[in-house]
Amino acid sequence: MTEPPGRYHLSLTIDGRHVLDGWWDDPDTADWKFDGMQKEHEANADARLLLTEWDEGREWPLREWPAPAG
Repeated sequence: MTEPPGRYHLSLTIDGRHVLDGWWDDPDTADWKFDGMQKEHEANADARLLLTEWDEGREWPLREWPAPAG
């Protein structure tokens, strides 16, 4: 993959469909957006959020909602 538009990537899926991407370079902004999206979609049992960080050409998971089982 080419260089992403930002270091922090937030993705939203609903009913297994990818519906939104957001990219930011600031970690505080990425966390704030994650929290806002979580509140916006908390009533939707089929919504999933994943916040990752791109570093050295790889994507690392930072936060996931709902939390994975286990």
